[in-house]
Amino acid sequence: MTTTGPARDASAREVKVLAAVVVPPHLSVSGAARAADRLSDELSRFDDVDIHVASMADPAPAARRDRAGQSTAARLPVRVTNPLSWTERLLPNRFRTLLYRSDIPAIVGAGDYDLVHLHNPLPGLELQRVARAARRAGTPYVVSTHGFVEIADGAQVSTMSKAVRAAWRVLVQRPVSQVVGGAASVFLLSPSDASVVDQLGGRGVPTALVPNGVDPPAEGRSDALDELAVESADGEVKAFFLANHTPNKGLPVLLDAFQRLEVPFSLVVGGERRDFVDYDRWASDEPGRRITFTGALSDAQVDALFTWADLFVFPTLADTLPLVVLEAMAHGTPVVASEVGGIPFELQGDCGVLVAPGDADALAAAVTELARDPERRAGMARRARERVSDTFTWHAAARAARTAYARVLGDDRDTALRTGD
Repeated sequence: MTTTGPARDASAREVKVLAAVVVPPHLSVSGAARAADRLSDELSRFDDVDIHVASMADPAPAARRDRAGQSTAARLPVRVTNPLSWTERLLPNRFRTLLYRSDIPAIVGAGDYDLVHLHNPLPGLELQRVARAARRAGTPYVVSTHGFVEIADGAQVSTMSKAVRAAWRVLVQRPVSQVVGGAASVFLLSPSDASVVDQLGGRGVPTALVPNGVDPPAEGRSDALDELAVESADGEVKAFFLANHTPNKGLPVLLDAFQRLEVPFSLVVGGERRDFVDYDRWASDEPGRRITFTGALSDAQVDALFTWADLFVFPTLADTLPLVVLEAMAHGTPVVASEVGGIPFELQGDCGVLVAPGDADALAAAVTELARDPERRAGMARRARERVSDTFTWHAAARAARTAYARVLGDDRDTALRTGD
């Protein structure tokens, strides 16, 4: 059988996998959910992998096909509830996030799966419920390290009172640690995650390196920029930031740094707005010091902004292996980012500039230096594209995951995979 994707092995016994995506449904942009979707779609192209996706981020999924018109991984409807839903107008989402529940545990119990693949650690209590359902069903589970750095360092990067810090340990770190400790394997997004896994209770648990991939970029549409009313003038360095505006993403550091820039700039800040950020304080249409907050962006708008930007600036305080950095690299947009988590692994080979997390002065200096050096930016862009195509493809990610599944299940699919394309 001919395929345009990973090697097919119709003679091997089919393995039935549930990809369980545990993500607060209010997050409009979740790198973990997007990564779980794309990895699952790529895995579905193997004849010996029957993969289903149950995602709290997509509770009523529609049938999907890839760019070649082929069917993708099966999506299951998921029911999501929250006992604090009645407080929607009283409490910020970040308080309700920890108590979202779903019927994914029931799906695990009823599905006769060979393996459950857990993606994303929040809400931690729901991750724990899904893992317990797998154990009750006698089904081994693996867990990818999406968000592990944020879980391990959450109390350090966010301002927490003593009471909130205690709640974080009980409602987040403890259940996640129990899940990690009971896993058949932990899939590391980058080599640096190994120490984080140990910190979260996974010392001695087998690991495998299964990084994220990234799709080839679509051509940026100029009309997508027109929809956003993004402006820039000659001589302004064009900078782009994209993330959920949660405390760990470093938005205040970004805005503080751009107030210190020594060069004219136009900064576009993408991502859904949060009620605890004073956007009016920072927004500006002054030539040479423009700051535009777009809110949530479509895929076409994101592609257009990556094409428009001279720099992607990402001063996150805690991140595991941010997909958005790989997307910037795939577009050939030079990256300035914090030296945290797996970002140094992503930017190996002088594909970007690393700065200390939380250091607005260092961030401003790095942006200023690159704004004045287009030749260096061009070299970074070229090397970034090469690194993505060599290391961070969904084809490679799916092969690594399939090999790791085989090792967990104790059969010889890993041998077949190493001999295939």
